[in-house]
Amino acid sequence: MNQSKLHLHFLRFALDTEYSLPALDKLDWNGLYEFANRHSILGILYQGLERLPKDSIYRPSRQLIFKWVAAVDQIKRANIQVNQDACRLTEVFKQDGIQSCILKGQANARLYPTPLYRMPGDIDVWTDMKSAKDIVRYVKQKDIMSSPEYHHIDWPSFGRTPIEVHYFPSFMGNLYHEIQLRRYFEQQKSKQFENFVELPNTSGQGIYVLNADMDSVFQLSHIMHHFFFEGIGLRQIIDYYYLLRYGIAPKDRENIAKTIKKLHLLKFSKGIMWLMHEVLGLDKQYLYTEPDENIGQLLLVEILYAGNFGHFDSRYHFAGLPLYKQYLLEIKRNLRFSRYFPSEVLWGRPIARFWHSAYKYYLRRSV
Repeated sequence: MNQSKLHLHFLRFALDTEYSLPALDKLDWNGLYEFANRHSILGILYQGLERLPKDSIYRPSRQLIFKWVAAVDQIKRANIQVNQDACRLTEVFKQDGIQSCILKGQANARLYPTPLYRMPGDIDVWTDMKSAKDIVRYVKQKDIMSSPEYHHIDWPSFGRTPIEVHYFPSFMGNLYHEIQLRRYFEQQKSKQFENFVELPNTSGQGIYVLNADMDSVFQLSHIMHHFFFEGIGLRQIIDYYYLLRYGIAPKDRENIAKTIKKLHLLKFSKGIMWLMHEVLGLDKQYLYTEPDENIGQLLLVEILYAGNFGHFDSRYHFAGLPLYKQYLLEIKRNLRFSRYFPSEVLWGRPIARFWHSAYKYYLRRSV
């Protein structure tokens, strides 16, 4: 068995307390650490280390254990900071008469058995402000250095954690499909600022989160966007695992499947469902569509190559390239997926890139 398979077996062991202990005699522990680091899941695999038999002769070296413990301690402290910043951001919006909800991030961490073990990132927030212009004006009043992007504006001066204030939660490469997705978000918007949850280490403070059915659609579209844009790692896949496992009621799955199909996400979702069941071991009762092995295998290969947001993909180097070369390299990369996703790859993203640039230019000049 190669090391990639052993790494995935250990990941499944870390996620599922009923999964049998994988063969440890052939496991490269340093390689496992690097695998976890590439996918920003050091805390998740640490759950597996905690469950290792105390009398096992196949354990990481003392030096590696200390290194891992130090990394997890950093993750915990970072989570506490992000939790506090997310609560403070929620309160700032509330004081200004604005409703808000947190997208993914700390909203996902609350579904983890040990929330502080999830590697945190920035804070993505969606509000009830009416338009992108309103959002840009609001943030620029708070921070003149803020910079509008296609679907969010950065708020760099808020605190220690980077903030992205979204005009809409996610987008797609195919503009026609994106219009339908954004229409769905608008239809669901009024119900997304009612679900309050407390966060750890915040003295009873908390955030608002998406309801489960919209969250399942949003996070799937987010994974799909990043898969085609730069690559996606296992952290986002594990987020979706916990959402399906603990966040969605059985009665909602049929409606989610209908929505996924209507929004042209069905084929991609079938690959994700295969990953959930075959790789992460999620029971089929938690899936909302039938898995597709061919698409799932395609996704798995890319995920293992790319790492977290494609940062470890040695096949493609976007950093430092002129924009037109990045554009051509992205098209070249995505052509490999055209058999299964022609509308996204062939007549979707190559055209959408021009619209994204034009809209960003419009926002930056008009506000």
